[in-house]
Amino acid sequence: MRIIAGILFVGALVAIYIWAYLNNKKTPLPKGCENLKADCDGCKLVSCSLHPDHGKKKEEI
Repeated sequence: MRIIAGILFVGALVAIYIWAYLNNKKTPLPKGCENLKADCDGCKLVSCSLHPDHGKKKEEI
């Protein structure tokens, strides 16, 4: 009985996560937040999507 209760509990948590994720994707962005860009000069995290070198080819860097 405890195993079934544990499985149901984890299943409920997964279902709540999926429901929240899908509802969050449906929510429109507030006005003024459509094209946000950080004023970032760059740091050591080259994998960051806001890094100035992101999207450039290695030859250009």
